[in-house]
Amino acid sequence: MFARTFSKWCSAIALTLACALTSSPSRAQCGPDGLDGPCCGVANANIPFIPSITQDMRWICFDQCLPALNNLYCVKIGSPIPKSMGGGQLCGVYSIRFTVTNCGAVASLYNGKCDANYQRTWLETPVAGAAPIQVYRFLVNGDFAATAAVPNTPCDRPGCTVQYNRVYFTGYIDYALNCATNSWTAAFGLTHECDGIHHAAGTVRPAPAAGFHPSRSFTMVSPGATFAVNSTAPIQSDGPIIQQAMRWNDWTTAPMICRFREPTQGNLIAGNQFCFCNTAGAPQYINTMVTAQSACGSSVNPSPIGPFLQKRIGGWTVAASFPGPEFLLFDIGRLNHVNGCTGVNSQEWFEGVETIGGYPATDFAGVALGRQFEDVESCNTSATNPATRIGAGHTPYYLLNFNLP
Repeated sequence: MFARTFSKWCSAIALTLACALTSSPSRAQCGPDGLDGPCCGVANANIPFIPSITQDMRWICFDQCLPALNNLYCVKIGSPIPKSMGGGQLCGVYSIRFTVTNCGAVASLYNGKCDANYQRTWLETPVAGAAPIQVYRFLVNGDFAATAAVPNTPCDRPGCTVQYNRVYFTGYIDYALNCATNSWTAAFGLTHECDGIHHAAGTVRPAPAAGFHPSRSFTMVSPGATFAVNSTAPIQSDGPIIQQAMRWNDWTTAPMICRFREPTQGNLIAGNQFCFCNTAGAPQYINTMVTAQSACGSSVNPSPIGPFLQKRIGGWTVAASFPGPEFLLFDIGRLNHVNGCTGVNSQEWFEGVETIGGYPATDFAGVALGRQFEDVESCNTSATNPATRIGAGHTPYYLLNFNLP
């Protein structure tokens, strides 16, 4: 009798656990990230576990701002691993390993362990009336090592690897969670700039007089099969900042470095177009004036010591797969920054991404978001000495997350 009763009790418990494990995660994981609150207050980002993902990608070499090599590879994106400091898990800071291979092969071509700094999240609806997906955006920076399997050509293997034995890439990754199936996919873009930016005099890894790759830059994008390279499309960000925020990381309070978002308004004004890597090249880069003011007193304005640039890469073209029809640009350059919570005024180097288009997006109150997403972060060594880490791994203090119409 006891055995039968105990068996029924165990079955009931097992059924309850099974339901909890199979039904709850998709409902529990889709939701706000916890970074909205009062000015300057301490926040804690709510980010779910994200598994490793393997998919195709493109390796693109631009020469004089036009595509010179466009290879389709595969990439394994490791699960984001939280980083620790001050005796605990850092808020919003992760490590992600990228392993690039020939599709179907085991041996790697490039291997990189990168820092990933969480930016923001929103909802997208790929199909009207269907379950939404939740997108989590991270900005990424770190070094990649080329293996012996990489061909020794100027477009396959950047010239800077001869001296530094590694190549710095910076950009972003969007992780998309299907709120109905609890499945994940991803899209990313990572860029290494030509000598005039990532190897200029005064940067962490300057080029010699003979140069490394003065006319060439390099980009990895994924998914790759649905991506069309286009460095001269008329697409650019231009207009009023209508949504989203500025934010900062206070590293003196590690591990709880996150501060709440500061609602922001301002403008991005696109200017002249040119090739930064060669004056005779195609107009891939766009001089841009950025001005923004937050409700908490923080602001950014054009810097007197350098430009801020947009750079066209190309776009995804297929509506049936994430991220949908969406154009990708790389953002880079200097801005004058004022921290409204501390009063610190500094000249900062920012790097990040623009994505334009994609699936219809909303916030968690159901408000439609502008179709131009701008996300950049500063490249610092410390808050008191904001010397830039141009061309090498960096620590972000200031984060700008803007939406334009």
